[in-house]
Amino acid sequence: MKFPFYIALRYLFSPKKHSAINIISLICAIGIGIGALALVCVLSVYNGFQDLIGGTFSQFDPDLRISRVEGKSFDIKDDQILRVKALPCVEQAACVLEENAVVKCGDRQTWLTIKGVSDNYKRLIDFGNLLKDGRFVLSNGDTPFGILGLTLAVKLNASLYVPNPLEVYAPKHAAAIDPSNPSNAFNQKNIFLSGIYSVEQEEVDGRYLIVSLKEAQQLFGYKENEGTALELKLKPGENQKRTKQAIAELLGPKYKIEDRREQHQDFYRMLKVEKWISFLILTFILLIAVFNVTGSLSMLIIEKKNDINTLRNLGADKRTISRIFLLEGWLVTAIGAAIGTFAGVLLCAAQQQWGLLRLGSEEDNGIFLTDAYPVVVQATDIFAVLATVLFAGLLVAWLPSRHLASGK
Repeated sequence: MKFPFYIALRYLFSPKKHSAINIISLICAIGIGIGALALVCVLSVYNGFQDLIGGTFSQFDPDLRISRVEGKSFDIKDDQILRVKALPCVEQAACVLEENAVVKCGDRQTWLTIKGVSDNYKRLIDFGNLLKDGRFVLSNGDTPFGILGLTLAVKLNASLYVPNPLEVYAPKHAAAIDPSNPSNAFNQKNIFLSGIYSVEQEEVDGRYLIVSLKEAQQLFGYKENEGTALELKLKPGENQKRTKQAIAELLGPKYKIEDRREQHQDFYRMLKVEKWISFLILTFILLIAVFNVTGSLSMLIIEKKNDINTLRNLGADKRTISRIFLLEGWLVTAIGAAIGTFAGVLLCAAQQQWGLLRLGSEEDNGIFLTDAYPVVVQATDIFAVLATVLFAGLLVAWLPSRHLASGK
């Protein structure tokens, strides 16, 4: 293999009789490099948005969330659940009850999810940065209060400074509807606003009204010891994967344990699909540049006919000659891919440092989560780009080298 590689290097860098061959090879390498650069940058931007949006979700989501695989509610005072709450790796464990309801404010109404939480929920989720107005208060004596998402507050035109309460209508748990008096199947409760939160994500801001667990149980007709989930905050430094496995062994197959990524599985799956569809589209564009190597290699083989005959007379077989031109075409691809990938990584690093490509204009400051496109370079993406380009280059170079170098 050393001999074909040495001859291929000589052919790559030595001047040709026809300068067009050098120009075409250079254009091929540049085109492949630009394609590789685009792939690295696009994949890194998808990674950046995934981390950015995932970070906003993590402000509202617990480290682990336990719920039933079948059915909805469970006994929050069950021995298994109490053992989970007593684990040394668990810093806080809050009982949660979630159900859908209709809420009315003035002449506006919409559906939302009532999230009833236990008294220690404030210690599990830090609302210090999430509250846009008001305080985290869920009760004051016998008066129920709630924390509403910003999107819902805008939709309902709800305000902390208007004394009118939110009218919440919820179906009674396990209650049958009487056709003669369907209103008996619903509970109604007035809840006053004490705060408005926002994580700057429609999925969260446009979904929840947070109330006390007791109020949610009464509203939906649940018993005092019933809930739909147990949310956990782990102690700093605890291994989440190992803790999740230990809890799964403790609870058995009747319960599912979700980490923060699994709690928004649909979002991450959609983003992953979009990322790799973009990868495939850009790969097809890159293949056009890679196929140009065929023309360059064919012209080189025609020019080097005398050299091919000389090599044959010196004892080189068809396989050796084929390898020379195979490596020649592959080297053009490899050089373009390496330079393009390296340039893409440098460009991503510059974007991280200085935010060269910005979202919107200066007048749009504050509209987006970040001022500049977020980028995160992952080693798996670099490997995928290099492997794809190098394999395509090897396949494209194999066709002319196999047929033309053998004299066909």
